[in-house]
Amino acid sequence: MGLKQHGIVLLLLLGLVAGAAAATEGSPPVLPHEFYGKVMIGGSAAPAGTEITATIDGVECGSVVTVEAGRYGSPDPSLGNRLIVTAAADQEGASITFLVNGRVAAGTANFTSGAVTALDLNVAAEATPTTPPGGSTGGGGGGGGKGTSGSPGSEVVYEPGAPTAPVIFTKEATLTTSTAGVLLEPVVVRTEDEVAALTIPEATTALDAGGNPLTSVTCTKVDPAEVPPAPPGATLAIALSCGPDGATFDPPISLTYTLPEDEWARIDEGLKPTVMWYNPDSGEWQEIAATVDPATRTITAEVSHFSIFALAWRSPEATPSPETEATPVPEGEPAAFPVWVIGIVIVLVIAVAAYVLMRRR
Repeated sequence: MGLKQHGIVLLLLLGLVAGAAAATEGSPPVLPHEFYGKVMIGGSAAPAGTEITATIDGVECGSVVTVEAGRYGSPDPSLGNRLIVTAAADQEGASITFLVNGRVAAGTANFTSGAVTALDLNVAAEATPTTPPGGSTGGGGGGGGKGTSGSPGSEVVYEPGAPTAPVIFTKEATLTTSTAGVLLEPVVVRTEDEVAALTIPEATTALDAGGNPLTSVTCTKVDPAEVPPAPPGATLAIALSCGPDGATFDPPISLTYTLPEDEWARIDEGLKPTVMWYNPDSGEWQEIAATVDPATRTITAEVSHFSIFALAWRSPEATPSPETEATPVPEGEPAAFPVWVIGIVIVLVIAVAAYVLMRRR
């Protein structure tokens, strides 16, 4: 085979590689957008068997029939019955209209591939025609009538429901979860003096030390005499015992300290507020990242497990960096590798092979 023929073969191979790389770099698939939440008709829970339909530009793109009164779907995906909305790639961000038993619900959402959204749906009660004197419900015939009660302006429109308000407990909270431990309603549990509180949002997976659904949580202040010694350069102010031991939360939940004015005044003295947790295995306090909000006099930290937590004060020069945890790479998922790198490697291999063949000729 001559040099010209080798060149033609090489060009053909390069074309095939380029085509394969282009195909691999195609647009990612469009995933469904899932919805769940409450569904109300006329301010009351919609009965089981209510049909909820989603449309984009007037075309149906998903529907579900409720199996329990006042709710469709759940924060726990394993319970099913969510409204699954599908759309094309060019409909990303398109407005979705929701119908409850064929009637438009107040409020919309925008299609987002792969998203899961909690959305409460509300429609007014079906209008009941009123019969004016004379037995006619019409507005014609010169009678000057205003039509039936279903005419424009006669419906009461309900705004979409806001996120479910959390149930507030003091010292101990009872959790309502699915069989997988997914919280079905948000909960706040605070100390008796309301200085500290745990906020556990809906859809949080809460498990005990044995991996079973968590049924309750506690948040109480610890007697100063029972608090482990403070680390060097720190003064422990408010210590909390959050239980049960071994409980875990995914995603992390919020621990918030709300300080009185006299305690907050320490900031003006040059001290820095920090949040720590006590590690019983190492016998040491470990600082965790926290957000300070002067407008509300609060310090908030995200926690994924229970222990003794404490608000501490440090002088600026004694403040270490908060601990950070590396994000683990899920097992079984290889690291992303750019397609163009693979293409270059293949091209180089083919070029070397062609060169070797020509040298042998």
